[in-house]
Amino acid sequence: MRRILASISATMLTIFALIAATGMVPQVAAQQADIVLHNGKVLTVDKSFSIAQAVAVTGNKISAVGTNEAVLASAGPNTQRIDLKGRTVIPGLIDTHLHITGPGPYFSMKVVPVEKRRNFVVDWRGVKTKEDVLNQIRGILSRYKIPKGEWIAFSNQLSFAGLTGDIGAKTAHAKILYDDMTRYDLDKVLPENPAMFTMGVPDENAMFVNSRAIEILWAKHGNFIKKYGRFWIDQGGQPDGHLEPPATRLMLNLYAPKLTPEEMAPGTLSRLEELSAQGHTTISTKMRVNGTDAYKLLEKAGTQPVRLGYGHGWDFFGSVEDMADMKQFAGQMGSGTDMNWVVSVSPSSVDGASTRACTNQKRTKAFGAIDDWFPVGQCHTDNEYRGGSKRPANIAGNYFQDWIMAMPNYNLRLANDHVAGDRSVANLLSMIERIQAQKGKDATKNWSFDHCTMVDPKDFARAARLGVMFSCAPKYIQDVAPFAESSYGAQVANTFVVPAKSLIKAGARVVYEADRDTYAWEDLELFLTRKAENGKVYGPQEKLNKEETLRSITSWASEYLLKPEKIGTLEVGKLADIVVIDKDYLTIPDEQVSEIQAMLTIFNGKMVFVHTDFAAENNLRPTGAIVSTFKELKARRPQRSIEDQMVGEGGG
Repeated sequence: MRRILASISATMLTIFALIAATGMVPQVAAQQADIVLHNGKVLTVDKSFSIAQAVAVTGNKISAVGTNEAVLASAGPNTQRIDLKGRTVIPGLIDTHLHITGPGPYFSMKVVPVEKRRNFVVDWRGVKTKEDVLNQIRGILSRYKIPKGEWIAFSNQLSFAGLTGDIGAKTAHAKILYDDMTRYDLDKVLPENPAMFTMGVPDENAMFVNSRAIEILWAKHGNFIKKYGRFWIDQGGQPDGHLEPPATRLMLNLYAPKLTPEEMAPGTLSRLEELSAQGHTTISTKMRVNGTDAYKLLEKAGTQPVRLGYGHGWDFFGSVEDMADMKQFAGQMGSGTDMNWVVSVSPSSVDGASTRACTNQKRTKAFGAIDDWFPVGQCHTDNEYRGGSKRPANIAGNYFQDWIMAMPNYNLRLANDHVAGDRSVANLLSMIERIQAQKGKDATKNWSFDHCTMVDPKDFARAARLGVMFSCAPKYIQDVAPFAESSYGAQVANTFVVPAKSLIKAGARVVYEADRDTYAWEDLELFLTRKAENGKVYGPQEKLNKEETLRSITSWASEYLLKPEKIGTLEVGKLADIVVIDKDYLTIPDEQVSEIQAMLTIFNGKMVFVHTDFAAENNLRPTGAIVSTFKELKARRPQRSIEDQMVGEGGG
């Protein structure tokens, strides 16, 4: 018996040796493809940026890429064959910083009555004095009976973050809210309910509260707030009601009224369907737990059309008072499913935006309505920064620095983080240098700074050496460069704002983000042209080429999402996220990229969006897919009243 087994073994070894020597591979009956797209221009965006003619999908994965003949060979009698007639095919688009955190424009009081959500709006149109504001609050409280002791939130209909509009009128309103009003004014109309008010900037960066709220916050978290702040004080040295982070984060995390996942899911789905119509298949953003739970409800129902890699720190940064408690997040990086997974546990914002971006640059003229309160921005990572310049309280510690320096202890990643100013970038790079000196380079692997609004050229090489990734928003070429030119000079406007090409040349990875409700192809055109709305080209040396631009929103972006082995390119074995577009991306003029439309979006192997024209041409009516256009889907958004705003659901 042993001789027989030995003989069989010897024979098998001989066969395997012949296979290895001749390159022969045993053939296994292949499963027929479900979908074959052929006769196209398939931009795989693989390492060599190779171009194929056809791609096949079997189940939820790409099963073949290559010539028409080779890929069609995988088709069977039940395969859906689609003749692309020369159209271009690309991987699904990936946005690395897009705030689809809730129903947004699809939210309405019809979904959740205002009295139930305890969230009201103060209209500042026509406001001349603080009494005008207090009278509005009186009117709201007389209309809605709120039980004594419950937290109430008010959204002031103000925006000081923008750099346009009537700066004089905005500054007058800022003076009322920031200087004239104190918590004692709010106490006159809100004596029994703790209340929070927005301050015309993202909620997490500044909030205004009454005395009842101060009493609760100081009684339950007094030691934390006294150590880390930040809060403004009156002439008597007492808190005047104006808070900055981390105090704002703690309050929003623990006390702000929030929507339930069930209330958020329908509107969130409508927003994701709009993204599908642009060709998006994956996004990343910081999320609150109720927001991620809304996505998970869609996943469970089988209706989620866009993947989410989310930052998990928004509900915890500020409310974790002892850094040792960060151990609860250990092991979470990359955890979840291929539909929803964790990509960071981060502060989410390390400075302000626009006029509040933390900068070393000296202004030569007014930049915005609240310059006087934040002359160098909100510099949260600076030890000496204690809050708005006029009356900040003294604090003993820097929560932002303590959190970031503790992250490597638990293998946590910095990403999904608003980093707007050049001083903030430099501060973070210095912290990374300290971490790597102590724990090695892998301690900050895949760390990323979002926005690249302002990056000092002297930091390009340092960032690349430290392995830092930059998520860049082309919108800042339009929004920031013209104002940077008038306030900081032409050199800053042309070299600091979204310096994508220079970062790539230095060796840093650059990925795309929108950071706004927009049409992605318009943003990609900005990467190529760098032309602002005033017609001027800012930083012409920073223009990306077509290949770099497409990589920034596909293959490179997949690295930001921690899934380069599964998404971002059209290669066999990867998840089938595929988009057919109506124009030849590689050959059309740069100025026409904004006109590109998605004809077909395949997500996880299934058709989720079909353009009306493409559906008619190919007689396509796939089950569960949206047959429409992006323009038509966006037109579904309901008319929203002024009351349809929510404290604690936005961010930078």
